[in-house]
Amino acid sequence: MTCGTNPRNTASIQDAIDSLAADADDWGNVYPNISGDGALGMVINQKADICIGAMYSWSEVYTYLDLSMYLVRSGITCLVPAPLRQASWYLPLEPFQEALWAAVLVCLCMETLGLVLGLRGEQALYLAASDRDGWWICTKFGLSTTFKLFVSQSGSSKASSLTVRVLLFACFLNDLIITSIYSGGLASILTIPSMEEAADSVHRLRSHRLQWAANSEAWVSAIRGSEEPMDQDLLNNFHIYSDDQLLQLAQEQRVRIGFTVERLPFGHFAIGNYLVPQAIDQLVIMQDDIYFQYTVAFVPRLWPLLEQFNTLIYNWHSSGLDKYWEYRIIADNLNLKTQQQVEETMSGRKEDIGPVMLGMSNFAGFLILWILGSAVAISVF
Repeated sequence: MTCGTNPRNTASIQDAIDSLAADADDWGNVYPNISGDGALGMVINQKADICIGAMYSWSEVYTYLDLSMYLVRSGITCLVPAPLRQASWYLPLEPFQEALWAAVLVCLCMETLGLVLGLRGEQALYLAASDRDGWWICTKFGLSTTFKLFVSQSGSSKASSLTVRVLLFACFLNDLIITSIYSGGLASILTIPSMEEAADSVHRLRSHRLQWAANSEAWVSAIRGSEEPMDQDLLNNFHIYSDDQLLQLAQEQRVRIGFTVERLPFGHFAIGNYLVPQAIDQLVIMQDDIYFQYTVAFVPRLWPLLEQFNTLIYNWHSSGLDKYWEYRIIADNLNLKTQQQVEETMSGRKEDIGPVMLGMSNFAGFLILWILGSAVAISVF
């Protein structure tokens, strides 16, 4: 007597396995008519006794299936486009903040007013009424002198009184200090790149209105029914694409959307295969989670082994196997270089690129000012 396997039976077993694999390709849904599709549908259709795979305690599913105690904490976050260097035309304004620019403007106005009143008083003391200039001439003197001192240029006016001379000296020292501080700040900004703000937090993701995407509704089903304005605004910018579409978006020369990833409890990330290394080079991981929940296993109603399975999970947590399991699964199934590449984008772990060589793009803002000034001068003269 010999033992063997019927080729026909082998083919049928393989077909059944392929069919189950196709059914479990997605999380799926459970419907009120006690049917379903995907991995959850396999449980409700009695093709499987237990369903495990980054599934949260969804209330809609709990209506028809039982759930186990929690398995792991799962956080949903995003890889968002990395910040770009700020536009070079904006660099001339960068050394001072808005409040400081306002203070400088107020200081210049006070200098102008002081020079106008000083020149008018000087003429009242030293000149006859017929030789005195009008207020408009005094105002032009105050404006032109203040502007010349601010840009470190000498003036051609002659001051007769001690009051006007002291005012000119005080304005000169004041403008010298301002321009020295401005020059120092500008030098540091030109040599050390200034970056834009990245959408690397939930509030920034909302304020930037960044489009973000995933390959299934399951990524956001836990917050789909939320009434929080924050969640509603985020969901308005969420899109579902196929893996091929996500791969195409990730391979663009400049990545412009965010990609959902799962933050695992011990510092690793579940990253889709569509996120190629070239795309991750243009992305940074968010500092916080959009939301998090605890994953569970779904089983049929009144499953007799649920209590023993919960006891097994409790012992599994107590022994520390959950940490070992995460490290082992990451090592066996995910790319360690990709994990390291994502971790390096986290805040505080970026390498300091240091000073960079200046190029013509650094002077675009000053060229715009020069061209504008030349055009105004030509129009006037």
